[in-house]
Amino acid sequence: MSTYIRPVLSTEGRLGHLTPDQNLKLQEFWVRLYEIFDGKVDFDQTAPPSFKGQGRDADVSSLYSPAAPLSTSSSSSAAQAQDAGWFSGGFGPSAAAGFVDAVSPDTVMSNEAPRFTGKQLHRIFWKITMMDHPDLVVLKYIRARKWVIDDAIKMVLNALKWRVVEQLDELVELSDTELDAKYPKFIEQLKSGKGFLRGADPLGRPVSIINTRLHHKGDQPPETIHRYTLYTMECGRTVLEPGAESVIVVFDLSDFGLDNMDWGFIRLFVQCFEAYYPETLGVCVIHKAPYVFWGIWKLIQPLLDPVVTAKFVFTRSNADLHKVIPRERLPIVPYDGLDDWKYEYIPAQAGENDCRNDVVKREELLNEREELERRFEVASKEWSLKMDGSHSGERDAIAAQLKEQYARLWPYVRAANMYQRWGAAQPTGVNWTYNVVQDMELD
Repeated sequence: MSTYIRPVLSTEGRLGHLTPDQNLKLQEFWVRLYEIFDGKVDFDQTAPPSFKGQGRDADVSSLYSPAAPLSTSSSSSAAQAQDAGWFSGGFGPSAAAGFVDAVSPDTVMSNEAPRFTGKQLHRIFWKITMMDHPDLVVLKYIRARKWVIDDAIKMVLNALKWRVVEQLDELVELSDTELDAKYPKFIEQLKSGKGFLRGADPLGRPVSIINTRLHHKGDQPPETIHRYTLYTMECGRTVLEPGAESVIVVFDLSDFGLDNMDWGFIRLFVQCFEAYYPETLGVCVIHKAPYVFWGIWKLIQPLLDPVVTAKFVFTRSNADLHKVIPRERLPIVPYDGLDDWKYEYIPAQAGENDCRNDVVKREELLNEREELERRFEVASKEWSLKMDGSHSGERDAIAAQLKEQYARLWPYVRAANMYQRWGAAQPTGVNWTYNVVQDMELD
């Protein structure tokens, strides 16, 4: 018998449920954003404040330490990058080089640190939109900043700059083997089963399982686990079912010990969901936490935004977990579920990335995409300048075309990943399959 308790999610401030006042705020946001993208107004062109001067191996005391200012000297900035990591645990010299390469040459002065341009952030914005309605993307930042448009603009700009700094494009454009060559033991992380996405709740929210007992900080380079974490988050975008905007994260603390603790991962997890993937964490389940965890929790909890803290749920048993996620969608082992499934990494298949080599077709589809983006922006500027709280059906129609077009563009700009090999993440939609067995009584 199912004990699942289906939550009722608020539609407040969600796409398709906006009030005239909220539409007016959305119009204001687009006006402000286009002023920046078009180079009409100045903005903070430096890296996200929370990512300056923090090392990846920082201890808990530095999770939210004050940001170190960037030097105006390019040579001293390079030294910073080598010594401490430029942006929150930086990549060291390679990251600094990647950042410099990513910024338009005409904006890099010989006597100052690299700076972002509105044009560059404009390109990044359209990359993160993917198959989503652009309004859905920006509304997450607006809601996260409680409809204060100044704050929402700053948040989205920091998130866009962060994506350049973190070189997130490579996590979707490079194959597993290419990532493994660049980040040693990357495929080992995939094979381990320490963290993966599997299934979704009835509301379409994908479930991310983190098996903490399988993680030991010294088993892989810090940069590899950092990249693997971001890789999983980027894959999560591809298994969000229509209408779903958030994920369920399950920290399985069975057999957890202090040697499984990784403050660098915790810092990244907190920063991502609070600042760079806002309104994306639906529920965070802490499952079977041992006694030793509660001392750690006393250190973590004060660092969390109260909105994020409210999303934590503590389950002491598998029966408790079944109230959050239906048994039919949980594996038999180790969760006493009804899904006869076990984790297995499926390696790359021959020819799965052949489309990436078809440069002519890729450019054709990218040009088609750019034209749709241009049309959406023309319609958005006309609509937003009205400042009347109205809704634009024309923009919705173009957004639907963008979604359809991305399904055709997908194999030319994204490398195939494990979730596609499982058959779950597809350009045309999400397809989780569950091998449900007959209901079993719990001990």
